[in-house]
Amino acid sequence: MKIDAEQTKIEIPTYKLGPFLIRGEYANGQFYVPFSVTEIPLIPSVNRGRKITYISGGIRTEILKDEMTRGPLLKTTSPKDAREIADYINAKFDDLRKIADSTSGFGKLQTLETKILDSDVYFRLGMFCGDAAGHNMTTKAAEAICLYLMNLFHSIEYYVISGNYCTDKKPAQINIDKGRGKTVKATAVIPKTVIEEYLHTSAERIIEINHKKNIRGSQLAGSLGKNGHHANIIAAIYLATGQDIANVVEGSLGETIAYLKENVLEFSVLIPALIVGTVGGGTNLPYAQENLKLMECNGSGKIAGNNSKKLAEIIAASVLCGEISLLGALSNNGELMKAHEAYERISIRGK
Repeated sequence: MKIDAEQTKIEIPTYKLGPFLIRGEYANGQFYVPFSVTEIPLIPSVNRGRKITYISGGIRTEILKDEMTRGPLLKTTSPKDAREIADYINAKFDDLRKIADSTSGFGKLQTLETKILDSDVYFRLGMFCGDAAGHNMTTKAAEAICLYLMNLFHSIEYYVISGNYCTDKKPAQINIDKGRGKTVKATAVIPKTVIEEYLHTSAERIIEINHKKNIRGSQLAGSLGKNGHHANIIAAIYLATGQDIANVVEGSLGETIAYLKENVLEFSVLIPALIVGTVGGGTNLPYAQENLKLMECNGSGKIAGNNSKKLAEIIAASVLCGEISLLGALSNNGELMKAHEAYERISIRGK
C-alpha cells in the first residue's frame, strides 16, 4: 500500500555503553547496550551506574509476567444484554482461547476479563506474543473474538477494537496493577563503601531521597510512576532498537526501591509494563538489527519469546544504572545542573 507522504531521514546520536554485567534468566553475562539520545548527560550518568553495579557483582534481573493486552468495546442494546455477554465471555475462556490462538502462529491467550459500563461491555485480553511486541497480534485476536460474539449475540450493535481498557500508550493504573508487555525487575546489591567512593554520598541518603522524591513526591504530584527517570533510559534504547517509541508511556510507570540490608544497599527497579519486541515493525530496520545483534537478541529466539525477554532484562538493568546515578547526583547539591551544563556544551557532532 502506497503511503501518500514524503519520506526523509534524520540522524540521532547513538552511544554504545558496556559492559553491563547482568545475572538474569534470559540475559546472563556481559552486554554492550545502544542508546539513541540527544540528552548527552544521560550517557555518562548511566555509565557511572554501570561501573558501580559491575564492581558490585552485577545486576539480577527477572521477568515476572509476559502478556500483551488489547481491550475491545462491545456496544449492546441494554444493561441486561451487556451482563449476558460478559457472563458468556467469563464462562467460555477455553472456547475463546481457541479462536484467539487460531489467528497467530505464536500468540497464546492467557487472560480474559470483563467490565460493564451502562450497556457497554469492555473486555481485556492478554496474550503471550513470542518475540513480537504484540500490538498487531493482540488486535487480530481481539477482532476474531469480537466477530464471533457479534455472530452469536445479535444484541451487539457494533464493536470498537480498542476501547482504552488495554491501556495503550497512556498512563493507567491497570497497567501498573496487571502489567502490559513484560513485567520485569532488576536488583543490584551495592556495598556502602562503593556508594561513598563513586557517588560521594551515603547509602542512607540515597534511601531517604528515593523515599522523599520518588515515593512521597510522586504521590503529592499524583504521578503514577514512582521513579526518577525510567523513561529516559527506556526511550533511548527503544529508539536504538526500533521499538514503538510511544510505548515509553507505559515504561514510565515503574517504581524505584531502595533499602539498607546490613552494610549494603539493595537497589531495585520494578517496571510493570515494558513493551518490547525483537521481530516485526521497526526492529526490521537495518540500524535496529545492528543494535539488536550487539545485544545478541535480534530476531526470534530458539524458544519463542526468549529474545524479547532478554531485551527486556537488559533494558531493566540499564534503567537501574540510570536511577542509582541520578539519585547520587541529587544527593550532592548542584551536581545535576553542573553535569547538564558541562555535557550539553558538547555539540551532537562531538566537538
